[in-house]
This record gives sequence, C-alpha cells and structure tokens, in this order.
Amino acid sequence: MRRTALISHRARWLSRIMWRIATMDALLFAINLEVVLLQMGILERSAQRRFPACGIRSKRQKQLYDKVTRDRKIVKEVFLRTLTELAEGGDWYTLKQAVNMLETNANSSASLKAQYQKTRTSLEDIITELQGKRQQWSLDLRNCDIKIALLRDSIKDSVLNTRLQFNYVDKWLTARAESVELQTQTKITPAPRLEFEDCVHDELLRAYALQIKEREELLEYWKSRYANDTVDIESRLTEQCEKLRVTVKRRGELEALYKLHEGEMRAWLTFKKERAARLAREDRLRRAATRVQAWWRGVMVRRAIGTFRYLRNVKKNVPKSKKK
Repeated sequence: MRRTALISHRARWLSRIMWRIATMDALLFAINLEVVLLQMGILERSAQRRFPACGIRSKRQKQLYDKVTRDRKIVKEVFLRTLTELAEGGDWYTLKQAVNMLETNANSSASLKAQYQKTRTSLEDIITELQGKRQQWSLDLRNCDIKIALLRDSIKDSVLNTRLQFNYVDKWLTARAESVELQTQTKITPAPRLEFEDCVHDELLRAYALQIKEREELLEYWKSRYANDTVDIESRLTEQCEKLRVTVKRRGELEALYKLHEGEMRAWLTFKKERAARLAREDRLRRAATRVQAWWRGVMVRRAIGTFRYLRNVKKNVPKSKKK
C-alpha cells in the first residue's frame, strides 16, 4: 500500500512538473509571437514611410505590394488566433495548420516547376521533330515537282507522237480512197431537168396555199366563236348580277323583318324553352307518382290492407313438390 501511494505521489509530481514546463513553453512561445508581431508592425510602418503607396507606378510593383500586404494580414491573423488558442487551451493548432498549408503550397509550386520544365523539354522536342519533318516534306515536295515535270514532258512527247501517227493515218486513208475511186470509176449522176424542177415547185406552192387557206378558215372560226362566247358570258354575267341585286335586296328586307320581329322571336324561343322544361318536369313528376303508386299498391296487396283486405281470407294454393 505504501509503495502504491509513493508511486502515485511521484506520478502526480511528475505530471505537475510537465504541466509547468508546458505552460512555460507556451508562455515563451506567446512572448515570441508578440515580439514577432511588434517587429512586423515596425517593419510595416518603416516600409510605408520609405515606399508610400502613391509612389508605385508600374503594375508589377502594385501587384507585389498587394501580395505583401495580403500575406502580412494572413500572418497577423494566424499569430492572433494562435495567441488566443494558447491563452484558452495551451495549444497552437492554427499555426500548425498554416505551416502545413505553406509546405503543401511549396511542394505544389515545386511540382508545377518540374511539370513546367518537363513541358518545356517536350515542346522543344516537338519543335525539333516538326523542323525535321518540315525539311523532309520540302524534299518530298521537290521530288514531286521533278516527277511532275517529267510526266509533263512525257505527255507532250506522247501528244506529238499521236499527232504524227494521226497525220500518217489520214494521208494513208486519203491515198487509199483515191486509189479505190480510180479502181471503181463511178459515174456521176446528171442533174435533174428544168421541167421536172418546175413541176415540183408548183406542187409545193399548191400545198402551201392549201395549208394557208386551212389556217385562215380556222382563224375565222375561232374569231366567231370567241365573239359568241364573249356575248354569252356577258349575258350570263348580267343575269347573275341581276340575281345578286335581287338577293341583296331580299336579304335587306329579311334583315329588317328580322329586326322588327326580333323581340317576338326571342319571346317565342324563351316560351319554347320554358314549355319544354315544364313538360319535362311534369313528365318526371308523373313517373315518380306512378312509381310511388305502384309501390303502394304492391304494399297493399302484400299486406292485404285497404281495398285488398279480402285477400286475407283467400287460401294460398301452394303447389306440392313432387317426390323424385
């Protein structure tokens, strides 16, 4: 028991010593943070005196000045939060988080620089490869131009050869035709006589005259028909106009008559509607009364009341069921 009490007493003593050491470390750390904040304030005021904001002219300097002020604000806020955490619980979680964030940013910037170098080297390789391909393509284009020139020369040579062959064949054919003509000795047919030509011309003139006469007769026929048709159309048009005028006049009279008897017609229509509604209502009441009377007559017959009281003394003839 004494040994356990001694051990517990030593443990409490050690825990007190550790807590005092931790509190001392926290106080020293807080004092250092306050000193850093004071130094930052002094540096900021001296920088403002040496480099006022109105003296910044270039856009690059303005961006750097804005970045420095923004970073100072972030550092001040981190230090203030760390001091409040030290005062409340003795911990500096905000400072640790800020340091981790700065390390990740540094690592990311290093990785971006490495990636930029890698991209730059790959771009240089691609440029060299494209230059080599460009030289190769220029050589191929030159070779193609040479081939095209050779093909053009060959085409010109073939065209000249075909022309020579065609001239040779043409002359050979003409010579062959002359030789064949000399061999056959065909006789030239004489020209027709003058009387025969006059007869043919007379027949042609007679045929043309007949055709002209037929065309003139057709023209006269269609002229007369056009005149008759126009007269007929005008007569029918005047008749239709007269009918339309009569119809318009009749329509005006009917409209006047309708306006004159409009009240009577409306009264007649309302009377018809009311009469139809009244007849429907009376029919519905009659059918309902008939149903009620039929029901009441059935009740009187079944219960033998009223005028059917004599049915009480009548024996019911129940038919006997046959035995199977």
